[in-house]
Amino acid sequence: MKIFPKSYYSLELDNDSVVAFSKLKNHTLAKGQFVANWNNQTFIGEIKKNEFEIQLSKKLFGEFCILNGKLEDRKGTLEIRTGKVYKIIFVAIVLFVLSGLVVSIIQNKLEFIFQFILTILTMRFVFIELGFRLVSKIALNKLTEVIEIKRISVA
Repeated sequence: MKIFPKSYYSLELDNDSVVAFSKLKNHTLAKGQFVANWNNQTFIGEIKKNEFEIQLSKKLFGEFCILNGKLEDRKGTLEIRTGKVYKIIFVAIVLFVLSGLVVSIIQNKLEFIFQFILTILTMRFVFIELGFRLVSKIALNKLTEVIEIKRISVA
């Protein structure tokens, strides 16, 4: 089991990849651009010739899932992974909890060990796993609407 989830998909498009990329460019804001209202576009990211790396433009959970894709003709591949910001936040919280675990062992307060371990497990499964599943489903649905994906299969 991995700490941070990833999903891989195979895509089949309704249109050619050139049409899909033009539609995706119309709905994507450039990553380095400064904008006051990020919600005008569906995605934020980089689009290259036949590859893209995008995220949802929503402020709260946009960075949670990063979509990396490659499209050729009417087929493509997609990888959805957890963003770096959430990885850093999770690791910082886990280190904080582990320091509490070490302190409780040093002070012989063994009744707190179970609570610290339970905190780490709850954060991993509730916040990371369920959050990833929810946000990746939303991002995949938005991507399906934008580039008109005919069929999605797990790779």
